[in-house]
Amino acid sequence: MKKLRALVLCLNLAGTAALPAWAESTADTAKTTDVVLIGGGVMSATLGTYLQELQPDWSITMVERLDKVAEESSNGWNNAGTGHSAFMELNYTPEKADGAIDISKAVEISEAFEISRQFWSYQVKNGVLYDPNLFINSVPHISFVWGDENTAFLNQRYKALQHSTLFRGMEFSDDYATPILGTSGDGRARSCAESGCYAHADWHRCQLR
Repeated sequence: MKKLRALVLCLNLAGTAALPAWAESTADTAKTTDVVLIGGGVMSATLGTYLQELQPDWSITMVERLDKVAEESSNGWNNAGTGHSAFMELNYTPEKADGAIDISKAVEISEAFEISRQFWSYQVKNGVLYDPNLFINSVPHISFVWGDENTAFLNQRYKALQHSTLFRGMEFSDDYATPILGTSGDGRARSCAESGCYAHADWHRCQLR
């Protein structure tokens, strides 16, 4: 296959602490390379890893202007560190004019995250990554709303998402005194809103190291 010369502009998002094995640091601007990755963040690391799997004969050069990689958006202190799987982001499931809930964007995002998880599992199986608990863990997450209109929306959203197997692990409740939300010391619900409700599911917190 004809070699590719590409300049790939990469955003920095999650977090990593050292240059990947395939990344080279050099001051020789005249060096010939097949792929140049601009920025030492997680997007460059991810794209470089994919390219190494697909075209192991290609040479890859990463260029980072700082003295360390992943010091901007990819730094764990500069982002939420969560894998977006569309369980709790209400804006991913807009209400259509007829009142139905559109889950297409949520499904698309959740499927994309599942592909990422499959790739990470492949990397663990092949010894590229080691203990997954060092960079990804499942954590509970709750969407909480109050008021009759918002409660009705969350209930509709929950029911719509159940049509996809990706979201079958979610729970819904309109019991304002539910133990998951907890109560204050005097026994009253923290929300203090009888019409409040929640949808609960497990997210994945990601931190590449």
